[in-house]
Amino acid sequence: MVAGLVAAALLVVGGGAVYAQGQGSSMMGGNNAESGADGGSMGGMMDGGQMGSMMGGGGGVDSMMSEGMMSSFDEEQPFDLQFIDGMTMHHEGAIVSSEHMISDSERPELRRLAENIRQSQSEQVKQMQAWREEWYPDAGRTSGMPAGMMNEVMGDGSMMEGMMGGSLQETMGGNATDEMFLRMMIPHHQMAVDMAEKALKEADHPELGKLARTIRDEQAAEIELMKGYLDEIEAAGNGQEDRKPEAGEQHHGH
Repeated sequence: MVAGLVAAALLVVGGGAVYAQGQGSSMMGGNNAESGADGGSMGGMMDGGQMGSMMGGGGGVDSMMSEGMMSSFDEEQPFDLQFIDGMTMHHEGAIVSSEHMISDSERPELRRLAENIRQSQSEQVKQMQAWREEWYPDAGRTSGMPAGMMNEVMGDGSMMEGMMGGSLQETMGGNATDEMFLRMMIPHHQMAVDMAEKALKEADHPELGKLARTIRDEQAAEIELMKGYLDEIEAAGNGQEDRKPEAGEQHHGH
């Protein structure tokens, strides 16, 4: 149950709090009686596979968040400022989610992915914040929380792990956590790709347009990698990986 709640929190943090600010309370809150022990709890959703469907697919939470983020740009405010605030929060969500979900994965390719996300997106956040200070020194927040606040809220993970009795990998199991992360992060990355495409058309500063192109290309490539990793996990779960030949079967080389 706690693992499910933490995963849901990471989903909202990593899924784009721009949308969650206006709509998240209705998605994640609602009638407490309906979310109790009657089968509608987060734990029940996890066991029933509903969390996976929420994270991906055309009607999932990330899809709704993507639509919310893309429609949240205010024509009365500078596009570049809004992009910086939105993409900073989006990047920090990916960093936090990868740190808490796959940085200790048994799969080396996912540990590498977590490190790549941390390194690349942290550098991009630093660059965007430098531009923000230079271009919009007196501007208030256009969305979300200030840069770095997400990490302060989540802390180093020790309190979360204390509540759960271990990391998500330990509490939920490696395969479940890895699969959950991938199902969450594929549409999450697609949000960044969509926002970057919009910036390529609307950014006022050529430097921001160049960064948007880098974000689009990097995250599109990582989407393809993650789809491959997810296919491997699903194949292993279906017994299609490393299957030994049955008695009487012959192995044919190529």
